[in-house]
Amino acid sequence: MKKIGLRTIKTAISVFGCLLVFIILKCFELIPLVPEDFAFTWYNPFFAGIATAFSVHASKSASLNQAKIRCVASLIGGIIGILLITLYELCGGKWPNLAAVDLKTLNFVLPYLLISLCTIVVIVVGVALKQQQAVFVSILTFLSVTVNPNINVGQWQWQFGTNRILSTIVGVLIALGVNLFRFPHRFKNKNLLFCVCIDGMLLKEEDRFKGFMQYKMNYLHRIHANVTLFTTRTPTTFMPLLEDVQIEHPVLCMSGAALYDPKTCTYLSTEKMSIDIAEELKTIFKSAHISPFINLIKNDVLFTYNESLDNEGEKIYAESKRNAGYCCYVSGPAPKEEVLYFLIVEKEEVIRPVVEQIKQNEVLASQVSILIYDVFETNQAKDLKYIKIYSKKIENLSSIKAYAQQNQFEIVGLTSSTLSNHLLKNAKYAITIDTNREEIKSQCEKIIDHNHPNELFKEVNKIYHYNLAKYGKNKA
Repeated sequence: MKKIGLRTIKTAISVFGCLLVFIILKCFELIPLVPEDFAFTWYNPFFAGIATAFSVHASKSASLNQAKIRCVASLIGGIIGILLITLYELCGGKWPNLAAVDLKTLNFVLPYLLISLCTIVVIVVGVALKQQQAVFVSILTFLSVTVNPNINVGQWQWQFGTNRILSTIVGVLIALGVNLFRFPHRFKNKNLLFCVCIDGMLLKEEDRFKGFMQYKMNYLHRIHANVTLFTTRTPTTFMPLLEDVQIEHPVLCMSGAALYDPKTCTYLSTEKMSIDIAEELKTIFKSAHISPFINLIKNDVLFTYNESLDNEGEKIYAESKRNAGYCCYVSGPAPKEEVLYFLIVEKEEVIRPVVEQIKQNEVLASQVSILIYDVFETNQAKDLKYIKIYSKKIENLSSIKAYAQQNQFEIVGLTSSTLSNHLLKNAKYAITIDTNREEIKSQCEKIIDHNHPNELFKEVNKIYHYNLAKYGKNKA
């Protein structure tokens, strides 16, 4: 069973308010000299209930707009209906009672011909007043006033129309009052920054957000949760994804080597390796006859340098960078500067000895972080691997920590990739999809069944709204 929403509750309260008004008016009939049918003569809870249900909406602005439409429509339809009946009876006619019609008299045919013609008047008046949205309800009100079985039973000709208008206005006002009233809100942990790893978790094969994931990410934005993304990607490949998803906070990209603001297209902070370390790595690559892609940031543009393309994977990667957005590919040697990261596209057996050489060098091993994963751009390079070498500083995620501290946030990490273990280690609360990777599970407060991705967002919703003192093991 689906959870009962706040709009449903507000509608029920509004309808009860309409009925309560009728009860109060009914109590007036206990006063001497007040007619027994006083309440129902001037107020009809049926019409008030319809109006109030029509006017309750999820947002206050939508409710106000619908209330306006309903009031204007009732006034247009009700007044034209009252005028039609009044003028007809002033001219000597007797407005027919549907409960007791006489098929032999003209008095039965003529009023209904006039009703049909007056629907044109109702539409014209609504359009002239620029209330096109109110036309349907105006006709509904007009017909309820004119085609009514009890219009001529113990009432003046204008009484029912007045009843209809007043009932609608009361229903609308009750709906507005309930909708504008500030109900006790659910607790919201607005001091949390949900950092969601998109790699392997939110994307489908076509390199786009899965429709469900896109909807859920945008839902978090709508409820004002603070959400950002974590990715191994560069702005070249993740910025197109943000056409589908609303993100208010900077993206932690390139495995934490940079904090990128997608609104201003600027790098807020970077984690670079020193020139000395970069030059030593270049020497190792050169001796192994490996031509890496060397990535530097200049004026908020990612420059990628490469001297030679030695395999199909390198050619495909270089082609993807040429004329791509947010980057600049340069075929030639890189300047002697601080490097953001090295990228190597090679077979695993070729790069393994180089990786071992780096790890055995105590200085390099303490200064760099190495990530290895499959080439994902093409099926033509299945035997090739991506090897990215960053500054060791990325493992501390200092850039997102500084951003979180500046905004008084605590980080909640969500991932299922071994490439983002350091996100889990540095998060206040960590959540992952169920996986056989024990090194990921050991870092998490919560493990979600991978067959039920909606559970991931349920857990986010729970963390956002619940008291976190009762949640998980609460890392120090």
